[in-house]
Amino acid sequence: MAICNPNNAFGKYCPTTCGVAEYLSKYHSDADTDLESMLRDLEIISNWTQGAEQTAEFMKDSVTLAQKSSTSDMYYKKSSNMLDDVTRFQLTIFQQEQDIIKLQHLISSNEEKMANLKRLAMVLQEKCDKPCKDEVEIQTITGKDCQDIANKGAIISGLYFVKPALATEQFLVYCEIDSFGRGFTVIQRRRDGSVDFGKDWIQYKEGFGYLSPDDTTEFWLGNEKIHLLTADTSSIPNVLRIELIDWAGNKKNIYRCKC
Repeated sequence: MAICNPNNAFGKYCPTTCGVAEYLSKYHSDADTDLESMLRDLEIISNWTQGAEQTAEFMKDSVTLAQKSSTSDMYYKKSSNMLDDVTRFQLTIFQQEQDIIKLQHLISSNEEKMANLKRLAMVLQEKCDKPCKDEVEIQTITGKDCQDIANKGAIISGLYFVKPALATEQFLVYCEIDSFGRGFTVIQRRRDGSVDFGKDWIQYKEGFGYLSPDDTTEFWLGNEKIHLLTADTSSIPNVLRIELIDWAGNKKNIYRCKC
C-alpha cells in the first residue's frame, strides 16, 4: 500500500485518495474480523438449512412408507382413540356445565330463602323491639277455688288465681265452668303425651307440665296445691270428677264426693 503524503496546503486530507487510504488502513483489521464472523454464520445457517431439508425429506418418506405399510392401521387406531378421548372430554364438560346450571339454580333458591329469612328476622326484630306483653289471658275474678269463682259470677272456663283458706299465697289453676254454674278445678290433664308423667315424688309434690287458657296442654297441678284445695272442711263438700275419653271419642264421667 502506498504511503499517503498529505499536502499541508489542503489541510489534513488533501483532495486525493490519501484520506480514504488512511481510513481503510485504520478499520481494515476490524472489517476482516466481522466478515469472517459473518461467513461462519452463513455456513452454520447453510448447514441448518440442509439439515431441515433432510428432515423434510425423511418425513415425506416416512409418510409414504406409512401409507404403504400396515402400520397405518396403528396410526388410525391412535387417531380413533384420540377422538374417543376428545368425545369423552366433551361429555365431561357438558356434564359439568349441567352441574353448574343446577348449582346456579340452587344458589338462586338459597338466595330467595335467605331473603325470606331476612324479612322474617326483620319482623321478629320489630316485635322484639316492642315492650314485652303477656299474651296469656288470666281472668280477673279470684276465690278460694273454682266453685267459689263460679259463685262470684264467672261463666268462662280459663285460668284463674285461687287462694284456699290455708294457703299463704294465691296460685294459678285452670277452672272448668259448665252451663250449670259448676266450677271444677282441674288437677290433671292428659291429652297427647307431650308431657312425661314418669316423675319422682318431689315433682309430683310441686306439680309439673303447662297450664294454658284454652285447656290444650298437659299438667299435674301438684300434691301440695291439691291438699290446700281439699283441706278446708268448713265449706261445702268437695266432689272429685274423673273424666275419661277412649280412642273413639267416647266420654265417661265418674263422680266421688268427700262429704
